Amino acid sequence: MNRHFLQSPAWESYEQLERHKTFWIDGNGYSILAVLKTTPVGNYLYCPYGPALDSAEDLQPALASLSELAQKQKAFFIRIEPTMSLTPNFLQKLGVKKSHDLNPAHTWALDLSPTQDELLQGIESRKVRYWRNYAKKGISIRHTKDPKQINILTDLLKKLGDRNHFTPQDENHLRNQLKAGFATLYVAELDHIPIAAALVYDYEGVRYYAHAAAADEHRKLAAGSILIIQMILDAKLSGSGIYDFWGMTPSTDQNHPWYGFTQYKKSFGGHQIDYAGTWDLPLKRGQYLLYQIMRKLNRLKRKHRHNH
Repeated sequence: MNRHFLQSPAWESYEQLERHKTFWIDGNGYSILAVLKTTPVGNYLYCPYGPALDSAEDLQPALASLSELAQKQKAFFIRIEPTMSLTPNFLQKLGVKKSHDLNPAHTWALDLSPTQDELLQGIESRKVRYWRNYAKKGISIRHTKDPKQINILTDLLKKLGDRNHFTPQDENHLRNQLKAGFATLYVAELDHIPIAAALVYDYEGVRYYAHAAAADEHRKLAAGSILIIQMILDAKLSGSGIYDFWGMTPSTDQNHPWYGFTQYKKSFGGHQIDYAGTWDLPLKRGQYLLYQIMRKLNRLKRKHRHNH
């Protein structure tokens, strides 16, 4: 059974730090971590990158188990994100409806089984050059699990958000990820001043690249790329088999908002992995319709604020 990190006891401990109620369901051919989420309309069950399934056929009994739990928790719909490449036709036959993807429906992953030299050969040569020479440029790299240091990353993310007009992750959420014990913060410093930072998660032989930001004024030093190479090699050294870049677009449209960072991730070598995307199983139609209307209105409000 291919279980994603977001379907792990480690992620459950983080959800509990966030004060969310969590549930485990272990069935024949499936395993589910479900999180109870609240909205002004009512509760719903969310399975981030789940359920974990042995085969596509196991999704139907998994949904039946989730429906039972939903009834007990007075949830009006169930949200799933199977990490299998399932066709819309197959999913729709089970009564689920396509939702806006919460977690990316595609990711980029690097196999860490080749030697260090082979891995470096697969990375864009300019980036490898920066990595080989970072100490000569006065850059140092360190990593920590101290939750108090999360502001190093969030300060850089805030500047990035202001520049690129997006709202970065909440500092408390990221601090809780370090508190839960599965996250590691990597920092690149120039004269003891942080110029890039990244948060990675490690689980069952996979290192996930979760959040990262670099100081714009030092972009010529390529500290972000240096950190990624270091995190890849450290993951290999610790026995991990995969470095998951967490999210990409298969689109070849250069105007796609994810096109730029997808090409960036691809420059480190790797391959594309496709998931099913985010799907909802409505249990109470009226409530679900109301919820969808509210989501649309909130999106329009956000768009209006962004344009002004």
